[in-house]
Amino acid sequence: MTSSQYSGSFSILMAVYIRDDAEYFSKALTSVFHNSLKPSEVIVVADGPLSIALEEILLSFKLRAELNVIRLPKNAGLANALNVGLQAVSTKFVIRADSDDINHSNRFEKIMAVLCLGYDLAGSAILEKDKSGTVLAIRRVPLTQAEIVKFIKKRNPFNHMTVGYKTDTVRKAGGYPAIYLKEDYALWAVLIANGAKVCNLDDILVDATTGADMYRRRGGLKYAAAEIQMQKHLLRYKIKGPIAAAVDGLLRSLVFLAPSSIREFIYLKFLRKAAD
Repeated sequence: MTSSQYSGSFSILMAVYIRDDAEYFSKALTSVFHNSLKPSEVIVVADGPLSIALEEILLSFKLRAELNVIRLPKNAGLANALNVGLQAVSTKFVIRADSDDINHSNRFEKIMAVLCLGYDLAGSAILEKDKSGTVLAIRRVPLTQAEIVKFIKKRNPFNHMTVGYKTDTVRKAGGYPAIYLKEDYALWAVLIANGAKVCNLDDILVDATTGADMYRRRGGLKYAAAEIQMQKHLLRYKIKGPIAAAVDGLLRSLVFLAPSSIREFIYLKFLRKAAD
């Protein structure tokens, strides 16, 4: 596949908010514009007012004709920001990008090659690093439709910062459900329940920023409540049965209520593969 073969056929969708790290935001945008396959548009949704540092990063990219910054008057959450951005997309495909993760230079080419085979949703593995650059782990995900359908009953089968999808497929599904920090997992459940054709690549295509800060964020009553909401969502779409939803909701909520050091141990010891 050549760069010109799919040029202009996809959009990048990213959201940023005031607490995002400006240095990582700059690196994330740079990795978007320096990819081997160029998007026709890069939609960045500012979810409420931004910090001066973040505004300076956007200003430094203002000459990029592809950049379309959509500003929301107040912070309303990631699901809302992505749904607003999704409505502005003018291309057949969307590739998601996070404001603090680094896209490998061939990521868009790899994902587009799969989407153009007829898939509705495709993602890949990630390399997790902390903010010092230390490699922590690899998160690999199931590859085939059958493996993904089985895996989604227990855990998120996609790394959200790696995915690309058909714009109309996600719009027809209603966009991202408003489930706190689980909007992506909830969307995949709807797509799979609707019969979407899905897959993952085994390639590592994104360096994801994780570490102690992430484990602290993924805890507390709000996250535990979101887990219960997520299990109800999976039950509603017949991804899993009531007993499994109740048991998983209880056990996972206990993890989110545990100290961050315990969550970090569980994530790295049981839910990730050690990096080579």
